[in-house]
Amino acid sequence: MQDTSFVTGPPLQLVMQWIDELWAQECAPLTSDSQEENYEAILEELLPFEQQQDFQLLEPLRTRQRKSYEGESRFLTPRPVIALHPSSPLNNRLKRCTVSVKLLDVHGSPLHCQEQTNLYGPYGKETLLSIPHGRTPPISVKIAGKCDLRALRLGFTVEYETEDGYCRRAHLTSNEVQLARKQCPTKRGTSSHVSRVNMLQRNVKCE
Repeated sequence: MQDTSFVTGPPLQLVMQWIDELWAQECAPLTSDSQEENYEAILEELLPFEQQQDFQLLEPLRTRQRKSYEGESRFLTPRPVIALHPSSPLNNRLKRCTVSVKLLDVHGSPLHCQEQTNLYGPYGKETLLSIPHGRTPPISVKIAGKCDLRALRLGFTVEYETEDGYCRRAHLTSNEVQLARKQCPTKRGTSSHVSRVNMLQRNVKCE
């Protein structure tokens, strides 16, 4: 009797049906959710490079900045301007764009929320980037006198929406700046006191 065990298995019809199902799954178009996930994954890989070329700080900040004490208006100079890079693929594609600014340490990490209150300005810490001009107006911000003396950076968060409906975020970091000390008023007072004493001594000698 011939051994036919080697030909045993599922019926040919079931095998063909299973192959057809696998092929249908392979050829099925991606759903919108899958397409969005794939797009996000690709974008995450390219985002650090894209962010560097899409937006830029037009001028570096002065490396030495004065704090603004009560009654003073010492804005950081030059007042920062964020602009869309001329070679960015976002040109003629932006629908909306806002820029906010915050304080960072020298390593680029945001300072504590309480310390962020030391950065303020007459128009707040957020502004709109003009789409026709591709840049923000000069951002007027200053650092309060109670802020600790240390090296800092400014961080800019750019949130934008394109004409095709994609919303993205980019980050820029300024150069390092050092806060300068305010002249001690006691020294000026001591100097003027010494001058008055010298004048009195001169008057006594003249008499």
